Amino acid sequence: MRGMFTAIAARYDLLNTVASLGEDRRWRRRAAQLTRARPGETALDVCAGTGRVAQLLAARVGPTGRVYGVDFTEAMLERARIRVPTARWLSADARRLPLPAGSVDAATMAFGLRNIDDPVAALRELHRVVRPGGRVVVLEFSRPGRAWLRRASARYNRTVLAVLARRLAPDPAAYAYLADSIAAFPPPPAVSGWFHQAGFRRVRVVPMTGGIVAIHVARRPPGAPGASGPVGAVGTAGAVGAG
Repeated sequence: MRGMFTAIAARYDLLNTVASLGEDRRWRRRAAQLTRARPGETALDVCAGTGRVAQLLAARVGPTGRVYGVDFTEAMLERARIRVPTARWLSADARRLPLPAGSVDAATMAFGLRNIDDPVAALRELHRVVRPGGRVVVLEFSRPGRAWLRRASARYNRTVLAVLARRLAPDPAAYAYLADSIAAFPPPPAVSGWFHQAGFRRVRVVPMTGGIVAIHVARRPPGAPGASGPVGAVGTAGAVGAG
């Protein structure tokens, strides 16, 4: 997985924008808004890629706030550090975050949950690092509710996306994986169940673009206990290796 994302890092943003017909920008903006992060707060973006969501979070928390970005692909982090130099960038596994329990006010993950072999473990880590009462927002591909749109979306992923990959991506197999992983990802009710397993409450789904993507919004209950978990060298970008 790391090798695949390393191969496409240089054109990752271009590919996503072209493949989504520019909709990915709107999806990310909405996800950042749903965190309700405020000036002075601490926000975290996991599976941060090139830092596009972290950039939006940084604008929300302002110069008095703090943003952490976590990814396990160094080629992605190189671009993220340039895009958001004020963020603290960490190389780590989403299932083992190098942050203390209850240390962030809000957390996001955009198009990463689908790529984690134990998504509930990753959500438990988000539950651990977000303070009681804090909010987690996960943006991911989904299955449209309407049958005709579901068929059209699947056809687009199998045909148009494959053509774009051959023309733009150094590793077209990466975008074949994208189509396969979208098709295999469960529908929103099942994903909401993962959030409940991880300890979240007040889970709701915000569908976008006819349900092609879904934004899951959840809260860690006030006063909810959380394991202390790993604490890394959070003051230094890339201080923690992927685990």
